[in-house]
Amino acid sequence: MGAKEVQVIDMTRSKTRLEPSADINTLIGKFDCVIVGSPVHSGKLPLLVLEYLRAMNGKGKEAIAIVVFGNRDYGIALYNMVELLSKSGFSVNAAGAFIGQHSYSDIVPVALGRPDNLDMEKARQFGIISLTASGCLSLDDVPRHIDKISKSEDYTSLKPVHDEKKCIQCGKCAKKCPGGLLALETGLYLNSEAKELCIGCMACVKNCVQQAKKAKVNLIVKIIMKMIFKKALRERKEPLTIVA
Repeated sequence: MGAKEVQVIDMTRSKTRLEPSADINTLIGKFDCVIVGSPVHSGKLPLLVLEYLRAMNGKGKEAIAIVVFGNRDYGIALYNMVELLSKSGFSVNAAGAFIGQHSYSDIVPVALGRPDNLDMEKARQFGIISLTASGCLSLDDVPRHIDKISKSEDYTSLKPVHDEKKCIQCGKCAKKCPGGLLALETGLYLNSEAKELCIGCMACVKNCVQQAKKAKVNLIVKIIMKMIFKKALRERKEPLTIVA
């Protein structure tokens, strides 16, 4: 977007979220515009993201809201992000929903290779147009796709399978886990509660070169997943962009 200085705050890291909110807000205060991005989970913003955004204080700073979904649906995630940022004192002047390869693509091949070159070009154009934004988005500007999944308060998730024979205890999976739920020494869940908290993002699977972490389900679950993702498997969705 032409910025001379860019600071990245990775809120997918549990270490980042444990930092005092005062430190984050001091850092935010140094910049003219904040771009906030999050994956979509069950048509909603992940709970970890909700907690983090509520602790932010925009103090009138311009903000751009971005969500990434796996070609099924972004549900109410973008709406909720704009709503939360606005309540936290940001002036949201642009928002977008972009497509990335689905977390469960190893099971059902949804959005393979996304974002592709077309997606990246649309993102670049969105960035350019966002520079000219002079207004502030209202919630009426942001569409919602409400279905059974996004309407539910529950978050459904598949748990990755761990193969102890292939694991070399490198700790990469634990470092990449956004919930900080895995033991650095073994790659196993810290405890039964940690397993329950797992959101099934498959970050551990994507970062395990030994294939000790796998996205794997039985045949019945796979058939159900194919039914849920039937439209997403057949149709290519395009990014949604909104500029005030």
